Amino acid sequence: MIIKKNIVLFFLFMVHVNLICQETNFETLELRLSSLAKTVLNGETDSVKKEANQQLTNYLFETINQEKSYLYQFKEIEHISVLQPKNKKFKLFTWFVPYSNETFEYYGIIQICNKRGKKCVTYELEKDIILEQKDLYTQLNHNEWYGCLYYDIIPIKVNKKQYYTLLGWDGNDSKTTKKFIEVLTITKNKQPLFGANIFSNNQQRFIIEYSSQYPISLQYDEELEYIVFDHLEPIDGISINNFSIYATNLSYDVFKKTDFGWLLEENIYLNNRK
Repeated sequence: MIIKKNIVLFFLFMVHVNLICQETNFETLELRLSSLAKTVLNGETDSVKKEANQQLTNYLFETINQEKSYLYQFKEIEHISVLQPKNKKFKLFTWFVPYSNETFEYYGIIQICNKRGKKCVTYELEKDIILEQKDLYTQLNHNEWYGCLYYDIIPIKVNKKQYYTLLGWDGNDSKTTKKFIEVLTITKNKQPLFGANIFSNNQQRFIIEYSSQYPISLQYDEELEYIVFDHLEPIDGISINNFSIYATNLSYDVFKKTDFGWLLEENIYLNNRK
């Protein structure tokens, strides 16, 4: 009995050591990714950044395609945004390359697995379009991406269907910056789709463009269940759609979470709503 007990204890010890090694392995991989990401962000030249980004993209694909990578949190890569909903339906990676001419190039990967990280499908988000007015009313697949850095995810159910609202940022250029309210759905055959008609203004996504000189906030307030962002208008009061001079007027617009989707309310003062 003592021998059997020792064998069981030894087996449990080896399992524990193996798990530690696997965790350490992913930590090592994450350190390598973090180093490449820093070069992408701070490389001395654009060519250095591009080369580092190619290595980063390849290395990230190799890493997330390893067994059990889906369960790893990737908390130490500062330059890469990693989002995953609580139901672990998918994991979304986005990042950017900043260039010397004050423009940005965006990259993304979405990995869709079951809750245990099995039966995974991985998609590269390919920047293919510049969003125009017509694109606010259409769904886009992963091959029709416009490019941005997603930094928050807000699940919402409408008519018993699960949607994932994404908040995103695009540095655009020296004149204007953009922020996005996007909706991601996952089809039954594990296909990602961007855009959904769950906004009260009938758009499938929402874009905020404004002067790069005047930063604005776009955040989710969990207490109110509002997506809150600064209300914008042209500084001169008349130059409609000249977004290079759009700035906040110190009031807010909100998308309020409802059973029917996101309800838009404009030009309000939140201090009076709490």
